[in-house]
Amino acid sequence: MDYAITPSASVLQINLNPVVSSCTQTTMTSSPISSIEDINAALQNHNPFALPPYVGSQEVWGKEFPDVITLNAHASDAVFQAINQISTGQYQRTSIAITAESGTGKTHIISRIRHRLQTEGGALFIYATEFSDLNNIKHGFQRILGDSLGKVGSQGVTQWQELASSIANQAVKFIHPQAKTLLSQDLVQKLSRNELSKNRTLVNQLTDAFRKTKPNLKNPDIVRAILWTLADSEGLYAVNWLSGYELAQYKANELYLPSISGGSFDTIQQVLDLISDYNQLLICFDELDNPSEFNDAGYTKAQIVAGFVKELFENFSRGVILTVMMPATWTNKIKQLPTGVYSKVTAHSHPLDLKYMDGDSIIELVALWLKEFYENRNLLPPSRVYPFTEGQLRELSSEKPPVRRILEWCRENCKPTQRIENRVEEAFKKEISQEFSSYLDDNYLLADALLFNFQALKDKTIERVTIGEIKEKVKQRGGKDDYLNFKIIGKENGKDVCIGVAVLQHTSGSKLGAGFRRLNDFDKFGLTRGCFVRSKSKDKKISRYIYNTYVAPLISKGGEFVELKEEEIKPLIAIRFVHKKREVDYGLTEEEIFKFIQEKGSANYLGASNPLLKEILSDPSYKISEDIIENNLEIIDKINNSESSESGDISELAIVD
Repeated sequence: MDYAITPSASVLQINLNPVVSSCTQTTMTSSPISSIEDINAALQNHNPFALPPYVGSQEVWGKEFPDVITLNAHASDAVFQAINQISTGQYQRTSIAITAESGTGKTHIISRIRHRLQTEGGALFIYATEFSDLNNIKHGFQRILGDSLGKVGSQGVTQWQELASSIANQAVKFIHPQAKTLLSQDLVQKLSRNELSKNRTLVNQLTDAFRKTKPNLKNPDIVRAILWTLADSEGLYAVNWLSGYELAQYKANELYLPSISGGSFDTIQQVLDLISDYNQLLICFDELDNPSEFNDAGYTKAQIVAGFVKELFENFSRGVILTVMMPATWTNKIKQLPTGVYSKVTAHSHPLDLKYMDGDSIIELVALWLKEFYENRNLLPPSRVYPFTEGQLRELSSEKPPVRRILEWCRENCKPTQRIENRVEEAFKKEISQEFSSYLDDNYLLADALLFNFQALKDKTIERVTIGEIKEKVKQRGGKDDYLNFKIIGKENGKDVCIGVAVLQHTSGSKLGAGFRRLNDFDKFGLTRGCFVRSKSKDKKISRYIYNTYVAPLISKGGEFVELKEEEIKPLIAIRFVHKKREVDYGLTEEEIFKFIQEKGSANYLGASNPLLKEILSDPSYKISEDIIENNLEIIDKINNSESSESGDISELAIVD
């Protein structure tokens, strides 16, 4: 995560041409300069540089921000040039690596590329950072693929819907060759107004017609699911299915899909192949530099991603793969892999190195931040970089500081001065402000967040349990388990206690059964009680069979159900992200993070004040709410009621002049 943003921006680009800069200054001085008292009062009330100077996924996907477009333009231009050359048929695919020290603008380059593609089109965009389970990166990438394509693209609809529209138009024209091409937004509006039964007919007819145009199509269900994204009411379920999540059986029946999409890489490859029929693809891998992230075989995150890039490169048809990392990561991790691997990470050329800012670009960056601050308050400063001088800012370039350090200097030296917030708190606010919905079905990530936060409470007494040890390797021979995530070992009222914790967000009965069997096997795992964590949403209800077979016996002997609530898990995930990125992105120590949890946890739903952590440790109630148990009669009625007499027809989509 690199560079910095401003909350909103009216100016998106700025040219470093001295003539333009001079014109800008002339414009500012053509009106009466505001009084220094008013300007200083505004600076006293709000530091323009108070926002933490970090860029991450929220800024990549979110609102555009001011951009000194000539800064490291060689890197972004190389990506756009590759996209253009592929579009003109010079070659089919390539890969580009960008290297730069922390804070010099790696993620900013990605954000620049993303926003230009969203404005101008030219390629669909995938942004890959967090892999919850590095032992199964393909499964993690399938979820990233689903989430990224769920973001709005260049046509005002999601990228899934752009792809679905291309498929639908091809299917319609197969049946009605003279039909006009339908706009993506029109298709989304039409299907979103239809009843479920009408859309089922349309989706089935479109899928069948498309199959006839693609005789080598491996899995028509993937096409069917992509078409379902055009209907807003069913789109979320379709995206979840395409992302590798299992659908509840009643919803799978409604959409005429199997409950799970099958092999993750087979699904990935078919989606990439479908995209290549209509568009290019840009896949960006970021945040690879954390040395504490590795799989069970000892390979770091960067090395695992490099191996996956090789496999992607060899199996997708049209587009660019971009990876960004620190020079040390490239030299010490990627270049240590076989040539056949690292050469696929940078097929385009040698890694492109980002440059530090010079005096001119520092002045333009600071002026850009201050410009909007003053314009929003109808103030005209005596110079475009007030309260600094251009001489001060030029001096900063002598030490070649990264962009992040420049903005931190501005924050600290913007007079009148303001209190500098706790750095951990800044990072925590940054992480908790992002969108969390895509994380709430990720068992590995949720369990990892719980595990870390319990580790931060070691030796503390909460709900009469004194926490001694948190064990992630729960098997008898010290191995990890796919379902029983960790054990909390301690003392409760002077007696030994060992609580097994399993995050069970699965909708699959077989996976739920596997998790509950472990929680019930006290002897094998050395437990005194078992706790399963699960949300109470409509699609997370437990079947009566699962309840009678596993849950009721678990509850009867002291097991417990703990409801997973978004507002309670969000701060735990956010502080875990801060911890994982502490060295590379935030320059923090583990001690600083634990101190923040201890001192400011109660104000941020962390530590001993977090209700979710407290509930896991609390005495079990020996009962469970009936509203988490599936009512089979209601599901049958729902399916039956959806079978209405209204039906759709593919001809409705064929508009002929």
